Amino acid sequence: MRRRLGLAVAIAVAGMTSAALADRARGTGGNYPFVEVRDEHRELVQGPVATNVVPLWPVRACFGWVVTVPYRNRYVELVEIQKMPAPTRFEGGGFSVNEHKDTTTARRREYVGNDGHMESAWCVNDADPEGEVKFEVHVEGRLVAEFKFCAVRVPDDKPFRLEELACPQKFLGS
Repeated sequence: MRRRLGLAVAIAVAGMTSAALADRARGTGGNYPFVEVRDEHRELVQGPVATNVVPLWPVRACFGWVVTVPYRNRYVELVEIQKMPAPTRFEGGGFSVNEHKDTTTARRREYVGNDGHMESAWCVNDADPEGEVKFEVHVEGRLVAEFKFCAVRVPDDKPFRLEELACPQKFLGS
């Protein structure tokens, strides 16, 4: 799901999934995944919603995570590892892609504000496969969170609410 928000090709989408928007998805705080959907004009239609089920709608569906770390008002080293269920196409920059074209690793310095929250988001592309997408989030050399998303095919013409989507049992099995 391979358009990295805030980088290269995804610049136009970057401002759409912001900390302020992700805050709307936050339940009680802590670590959580979120998903949002936009229309063809990039207007927000749904979300962000605290869920891990992602409709495979290229460019329109974006998903990400928010973590709370014990650091405040300083830069930290963030390493984000993303594993797709099968090879796909990754666009943008700021990350490396493995030889199988199913895993990315992004390393960057990121500022953590007074709230201790960090986030990252990606958007779906037309080459993304159905299945389980795994993220590992490392901060200052420590694993701070793991997320599993379920990428599912949903017809374009069938109305739904993100909160109602479910993951088939064949996914998220590990």
